[in-house]
Amino acid sequence: MEQASSATRILIAALFAVVFTLVSQLFLTSSDSTTISIIALGAFLGGALVPLLANIIPTRKASSNFDSDQSAGEGTTLYVGNLPFKTDENAVKDAFAKYGAVLSVRLVKDRRTGRKKGYGFVEMEDGAAEKALSKLNDKEFEGRTLKVRLAHSEQSE
Repeated sequence: MEQASSATRILIAALFAVVFTLVSQLFLTSSDSTTISIIALGAFLGGALVPLLANIIPTRKASSNFDSDQSAGEGTTLYVGNLPFKTDENAVKDAFAKYGAVLSVRLVKDRRTGRKKGYGFVEMEDGAAEKALSKLNDKEFEGRTLKVRLAHSEQSE
């Protein structure tokens, strides 16, 4: 199960601290120093419980580059090699969309220079991915011969 995001954790801690403070105010009628101590204790307990609660609360994966009715992770990811360095995500999406719904396209860039490396990944619905693989592998695209393969996840190895 995925862990909740940092924003979710902060929200949970803040809500816990507010609820704890409000409940403590109902039962306490003593000095301001006691109230401040109770608020600090509530914030501390909120911070201590957040990691435990974060493992219980599932979060959504980041959305894909393109709108889709399916959530991320429900498709097949294809490796696409020998791409022209000048191509962009939309051109690759258009080429693959002829064979079915494209969920996302990610072209890999060099971190230091920001230049494209000539390969990327296309996520498609399962049946569409198989069709695109068979139709586009070893086919010409913008003057280059594409190499299309099933992408292998490091997690599954």
